Amino acid sequence: MSNFFYRMKFKYQRYAIKNLAVYVSVCFAIGYMLLSSGMGGSVYARFLAFFPRQVLHGQVWRILTAILYPPITGGLFNAALGILIYYSFASTVERTMGEFEYNVYFFGSLLIGELGNIIYYLLTGNNAPFLPVFTHFSVFMAFSILYAESTILLFFILPIKAKYLAIVEAALYTFYFIFGDGMTSAYGIMYTRISIIAAFIPVVLFYMFVNKDNLHGGNIFSDLKYRAQQKKRQKEWRDQWK
Repeated sequence: MSNFFYRMKFKYQRYAIKNLAVYVSVCFAIGYMLLSSGMGGSVYARFLAFFPRQVLHGQVWRILTAILYPPITGGLFNAALGILIYYSFASTVERTMGEFEYNVYFFGSLLIGELGNIIYYLLTGNNAPFLPVFTHFSVFMAFSILYAESTILLFFILPIKAKYLAIVEAALYTFYFIFGDGMTSAYGIMYTRISIIAAFIPVVLFYMFVNKDNLHGGNIFSDLKYRAQQKKRQKEWRDQWK
């Protein structure tokens, strides 16, 4: 799998969008301003949001314009702060991961979610929009993989290591996957599950293949096995001195 990825990188990396984190952050700002006005929200829903029925009937631009949906709420100050925080994480991940890898990571999650939404529509007839909130937040999971031991100031006050923040986020998404979130009542629990799966597939693939040089091979399962074996050896070493 990793060999296939690097062959694709060698062939197509010149097409990768440079500074993608900047463009996505600008899209969030545009989307926030659009959705903050009543008419703008209507325009987004009618012409820009990803609705599977409309996409299957030729409105393919919605595949990309769905990015405009911002993962932020609240007043202007909160929105600006949220966009800046997102950009700081996303730009760091992009620089570390590489432009091509980050393009694949971001757009892969987006397209997987949209494809899942189309399948959901074909199976149920529910023309629910794909809102890529979980896709946007997956960048924080990537940051936690790359900088697991780094310290983040939660709410600019509480210091917490990135790996623990990722665990909390994963637990929250697991809860949503089992019980649903605020969108479940409107579109069904499978709608939420598809969005979460779409966000986490690139996370797992990145951990296993793209980031292969880290964490003893980069395979999440082998890494867990390694840690378990390490703890077992430490326990055996302590026991022999009792």
